[in-house]
Formats: sequence, structure tokens, C-alpha cells
Amino acid sequence: MKSLFRSLSAATLALAVVAPQALAQDAYPTRPIRIVVPYPAGSALESVARTVSQTYNDNLGQPAVIMNKPGGSGIIGTQEVARAQPDGYTLLLGTNQTHGANSALYPNLPYDALGDFTPIAGLARMQHVLVVRKNLGVDSVRGLIELASKPGANLNVGSSGNGSASHLVAEMFMRSADVKMAHIPYKGSGEVAQGLLGGFVDVSFATLPSVLPFIKDGSIVALAVASKDRAPQLDSLPTLAQEGVRDVEADAWTALFAPAGTPPAVLAKVSAVTIDAFKDPGVVEKIAATGFVPEVSDGAAFKAFLAQDMQRWADVIKAANVKLD
Repeated sequence: MKSLFRSLSAATLALAVVAPQALAQDAYPTRPIRIVVPYPAGSALESVARTVSQTYNDNLGQPAVIMNKPGGSGIIGTQEVARAQPDGYTLLLGTNQTHGANSALYPNLPYDALGDFTPIAGLARMQHVLVVRKNLGVDSVRGLIELASKPGANLNVGSSGNGSASHLVAEMFMRSADVKMAHIPYKGSGEVAQGLLGGFVDVSFATLPSVLPFIKDGSIVALAVASKDRAPQLDSLPTLAQEGVRDVEADAWTALFAPAGTPPAVLAKVSAVTIDAFKDPGVVEKIAATGFVPEVSDGAAFKAFLAQDMQRWADVIKAANVKLD
């Protein structure tokens, strides 16, 4: 009898612990959800986060609040989410930098890109565009390679930071085309665009969202896309492969992550709402208008992609011998 009583008591206690947790997951969310964007306010990445999260209020019953936490190549904001309670109320807009290049560039990275996070959904990818300042005097990839190959050319290539995707793509291009240009790291894609407009930067592999308006108004000259396919927003612009420069395909991406340990029911709920948002043509059009290629995937599919992409960036960094100062 005592044994039976102890068994019943233990079962009752277990139910008393599990039941509130299950109810909390069913009720989720009961307060606003924070989405941390580890980059400065006003970026195209923030625009993607806002566009998708605006659907949360209608479909989850709670709004999403965008929190910009820039600094350290995205490390500061990413680390904050890694340390957050895994309850679904603090999420991360991650990128190929926070969950790709950083792991290979920083030996003492204060988070594990794979172990500390669970992907919720892939959102979009960004194509890099080979652009030059308007008065450089070239209008083709071949013309740029010929100019850069001349003795005393002294061209420079601007990037959004040492070890950034735009830096790594530039290194890939210089190796493939057998040319050299002096690397100038800036603090963000906005500064690179301003450098091109001001004539301080000769060449850049810029993310399309950061330069699309300037390409359209003719103040920056686009030569090619560093991607497997042409940019939907600039369908007459060739790819580098089409211009004879091979093996320079490096799209950036953005995805939504939760801290590891977030309940599966919560992950499923946020993932479903996020993926459903892309069924709205208005959401897709708004994301595409900023220069992104909308490309949604569920958490499982993105996790498989992520492991491969991290290795790809690690290989590029090793081959280019990129070191942080």
C-alpha cells in the first residue's frame, strides 16, 4: 500500500510540474516577442524582420518588437540571444556572418552557432553585386580586370568590414581573376555605398539592398552578380560566371533563430506563422523591393543548410588566409 501511495504521489507531482509548462506553451505568446537584430537600426535586414514580424500580431495575438543590438560583427546581439531564456520571447535575426564566418574568424567566439541556437525559419538571401564608382571608367567585368592588371593601377576594394561577406567575396574574386586590389574595411554596407558615391572606394562587392537605389539612378555602376543566378531586380545584369569569372558565388542570407532548449511546441508555432507570412504577396513584394530574394524554409531544412554553409565560409577564409587585426 505504501509503495502504491508513493507511486501515486510521484505521478501527481510530475503532473503538477508538467501541466503548467504544457499550458504555458499552449498559451504562448502572452506578451510581446523580442526579435534582436544584431546590426544598426535602419538596415535592410531590419526591414526584413519588420516586414515578417508585422504579421505576428494578427496570427499570434502579440506584437513583435525589433531590438537593434549592433557591435562586434553581430556578436553582441547574437550572444545576448544565446544567453536568453529559451521561452520563445527572445529571438534572433541571424545571418551568414553571425552563424557562418564568425565561427571561422573568432577562435574565442562567445557562442556556439550550432549548439546555442535552433533555427526557426530561413527567410531570404542577399546577392552580392560587383559595383564600381561612376567615374572609374569601366563598364564591364573584363574592363575592370584589365584595369586592375595594369602596373600602378592601385585600385581599392571596399567592404562592410574585415571578415565580412563582402570582404570574403572580394578575396574570392581576386583569386579567381588573378588581380590585386587594396582592401578597405568600412563599418557597414551604408558606409561602403557612401564611399563609392564620394569617389573614395573604387570597387566593392556590395549587398544588393545597400546599393540598389544608386544602381537604378546611375550614381553607382553595376558590372555583375556574384551569384548562381541573376538578380530579379536587375535581370539584365550578368552573373560573374557568365562574364568568365568562375567559382565566385556567395549569397548572404538571413534567418530566424531561437535559443537552444526552446520548447518544440513554441518553435512550431512561430515557424508556422513565419512561413505563412510568405504566402502573402505583399510581404514577398516588400522584401523583394529592398533587394532581397525571399526564400523561406522551415527550421529542419535550414539546419541542414547551415552546417554546409558554415563549412563553405570556413573554407573561403582559410583559402584567402583572412586574419582579423
